[in-house]
Amino acid sequence: MGAGTSATHMVFFIVSVVIALGVAAALFANIQPLTSAANTGSKTLSEQMRTDITVINDPELIPFPDGNYTFYVKNTGKEDLPNIDISVIINGVIIPDSIVTKTILSGNPMWRAGDVLEIKVAMALGPGSHNFRIITYNGVEESFNFRI
Repeated sequence: MGAGTSATHMVFFIVSVVIALGVAAALFANIQPLTSAANTGSKTLSEQMRTDITVINDPELIPFPDGNYTFYVKNTGKEDLPNIDISVIINGVIIPDSIVTKTILSGNPMWRAGDVLEIKVAMALGPGSHNFRIITYNGVEESFNFRI
């Protein structure tokens, strides 16, 4: 009876270890994607917190000498930004890149902290109040109301 009991206990122990390993593997497989998503989300949030932009135009005087409305936006944050991944919206309409010219006035290839980005939009706007919005690649935006 002694050897039979020991063998039974040994089988139950091995089965319980195998079941515990299966449960641990299942938990790991389910928790790993959550951990990855949390890491990605925290990186994005960190970039957004370091990013800030400000439209520095006079809302009463929007330059239009060459047939383009010109807006000046300053990078007032700590994050360097690519100027190609910037969306321009006027009066709720996304303006296609084909009629938008973006130039960093300092000549840097990246829109660095303190640099001013000149945005020229080749479109006609009627008289009255308008809204200009700029959105960076990581979702930070600035809105600017102006009159023509």
